[in-house]
Amino acid sequence: MTENNEIQPVAARVGEKELVMERAFDAPRSLVFAAFTKPEHLARWWAPGGYTIPVCNIDLRPGGVWHYCMRSAEGAEHWARSVYREISPPEKLVYTSTFADKDGNVTDDIPEQLVTVTFEEQDGRTLLTTRYQFASEEALQETLAMGLKQGYTETLNSLARLLATING
Repeated sequence: MTENNEIQPVAARVGEKELVMERAFDAPRSLVFAAFTKPEHLARWWAPGGYTIPVCNIDLRPGGVWHYCMRSAEGAEHWARSVYREISPPEKLVYTSTFADKDGNVTDDIPEQLVTVTFEEQDGRTLLTTRYQFASEEALQETLAMGLKQGYTETLNSLARLLATING
């Protein structure tokens, strides 16, 4: 992986009810896919700056749940729950995502999102495209105001650093 991969910008497009973000990584797509689906990898990069992932449980199958906790440096915990709809290794993941409590019960703290992540092989590199779809423009705007774009950009920077250290 090159040093430039860490600072590579994320391309973002905002539509009426969706946000699409793209970033290329100097890693094969099977490795990037593994980083998105193995709890031991996700726990090392998924949270934005200043947060850790002390709990990360994944049941990787359609209908399976990904339940995790983001903990701030001050100790505040934010739980989230995603339900997988489609898993096509190493090409695509589709899941719904929202905030939850520590028991996995959905809360209304953030609008639910339908997330589609694609992993496109490009000469040994991977183009990652993440599409967040919302039920309404208001839901999208609320989530953007909460920092989705900035937070996901930070997590992708962390992913770039992680990819330099793992083998799958």
